[in-house]
Amino acid sequence: MSILDDELYRKDLTRAAERIDLHELKNKTILVTGGLGLICSAIIDLLVVAGKRESLNICIYLAARSRERFDRKYANCTGIRFVDYDARKPISFEMKPDYILCGAGVASPERYTAEPVETMLSNLSGIRNLLDYAKNKGTKRVLYISSSEVYGRKQTDDSFSEDRYGSIDLDSVRSSYAVAKQASELLCRSYLAEYGVDTVIVRPGHIFGPTASETDRRISSDFAYKAAKSIPLEMKSSGLQKRSYCYCVDAAAAILTVLLKGRAGEAYNICTEEILTIQEMARICAQAGKVPISYAEPTKEEIQAFNPMRNSSLSCAKLSDLGFCGCFTVREGLEHTVEILRRTG
Repeated sequence: MSILDDELYRKDLTRAAERIDLHELKNKTILVTGGLGLICSAIIDLLVVAGKRESLNICIYLAARSRERFDRKYANCTGIRFVDYDARKPISFEMKPDYILCGAGVASPERYTAEPVETMLSNLSGIRNLLDYAKNKGTKRVLYISSSEVYGRKQTDDSFSEDRYGSIDLDSVRSSYAVAKQASELLCRSYLAEYGVDTVIVRPGHIFGPTASETDRRISSDFAYKAAKSIPLEMKSSGLQKRSYCYCVDAAAAILTVLLKGRAGEAYNICTEEILTIQEMARICAQAGKVPISYAEPTKEEIQAFNPMRNSSLSCAKLSDLGFCGCFTVREGLEHTVEILRRTG
């Protein structure tokens, strides 16, 4: 069963849709790359529910590589069309989108070290091709989905605001992701400055939810799937690192808020006010799945893939200034994630 058929998930989407005004998207065309990923899939799901609720008549082009995965989830949804897409290849689309959301690119921690070249090129070439496409087609706005990893490491315990940065280790190939995201952000601003392409940037924190793939090895996704299957959880660190966790439905609503209200050329953190440690997140997942947590030594490969940021918490002040307020606590979002995954298999 598709999660879009799950009653709890649809209620969550409706709850978020009731608090965001999307009428500016009425009768508009939106191109979404990476549309089957954790974040962009939730964005499309929110647009589907809000569109039906408000009769918005939004046309969505979902650009991805897997037609099979698209058909499993969206075959029965009107207004969504599949477009075969690889972020590393040139674009040959014919449609003229009003808005473009760029969410494609390697975003899996274990691949940052195993495939650093593909990690960098899929992010850089993907956004460059879309910016050229937007320039040629007269697209109203391009929204680039970056990452909180652009901030790097810092020594203080305060949360990152959009204008404060730490350091990134350029001697580590794991930094391929963070550096590619930084370069892609600057490319967006450069196309705005030189060619007038309206761009806006979002920096998601640690997003979780039932739209994650079962092969997603990010810890919040991995633990949610295991908890849903009643598999005991195994921590590979102390879990004391601080993170800004955010339910994918809230993240989708926040990103659409930035799309419509964000200032051109600026970046916005995607998060809520809650800050948890990895350990606290794991305990909520374990409680939701009624499973125990154990601790084990990580392998060398696992250590290489670890996020080096001890405290990657984010400030939501700039996002709040746009009028966004999340609907879900982290606990509620994690509990709903585990329950939806349990019910949808």
